[in-house]
Amino acid sequence: MRVTVLNDNHKAGDLITENDVTSLVVPVSTVPQNIAEQADIVGKRIKIDMQKNSIITSTMLFEDGITPKDLRNQEFSLVRLPLKLKKDEFVDVRIRFATGQDYIVLSKKKVEDLNNGTIWYKLSEKEILTMSSAIVDAYINDASIYALSYVDPYMQEAAIPNYPSNSKVLDLIESNPNIVGIATSALERQVRAKLEQDLRSMSDEDRQKYISGRNTTELNSGEYITETEGQGKTPNAQQDNSLMDNGTSGLSQQGNDGAANVTSDPGIFKDGNTREPGQ
Repeated sequence: MRVTVLNDNHKAGDLITENDVTSLVVPVSTVPQNIAEQADIVGKRIKIDMQKNSIITSTMLFEDGITPKDLRNQEFSLVRLPLKLKKDEFVDVRIRFATGQDYIVLSKKKVEDLNNGTIWYKLSEKEILTMSSAIVDAYINDASIYALSYVDPYMQEAAIPNYPSNSKVLDLIESNPNIVGIATSALERQVRAKLEQDLRSMSDEDRQKYISGRNTTELNSGEYITETEGQGKTPNAQQDNSLMDNGTSGLSQQGNDGAANVTSDPGIFKDGNTREPGQ
């Protein structure tokens, strides 16, 4: 029986073109029932790593969806990243509050690029607003935003986001768009301060081993290496929180044309995120 097979080794997520496949004659007994025809293979991606001459079945393939009109590239330097995270992996972006409650903000986002702790995603308008709410929430309520990578992303289903956007935070963003920038800068400073403290605590020997290992990896693979181990807020770090004054006074931001004051409801600091997911 003649079947369509790969003419070279391929990684999970690779797009299959006409040049990537060929046909072979194999015994009928070795052919699975759900074998895919060439017309159904070309233009799709494979879910798993596959070797040369592998027979392709329909369950091994998936197709890219239509690109939404509101999709945009977005970069973040405030997300605490896994140390071994690499470009093209998939992650959930989560927020963890001091109460121990943990929510999924963004689900199964591909790492479009990665460089020295800065990460790039493609986000829809809804995801951008949700992330903005989470950033302000994290700043006001002393929460942390971090990423977790998928073990087998092309076989695992996406998690369901369950972060309940804080309506008062969204109102605050609408009344003072500058607050997102203020919160973002503050969280980035916290992450950077922790990184610098970790680097200073390294011995000369450990630092040299780290630099040597990074240079070797970059020469061999050309992949980005992140320096994000232990990122986060130091126990004694003082938060430069210009948005709060004992949890009861107004929020203020100096603009180029003068001072713009925004008064918040004290309830924003007793935020509704103490709810369990789904409530």
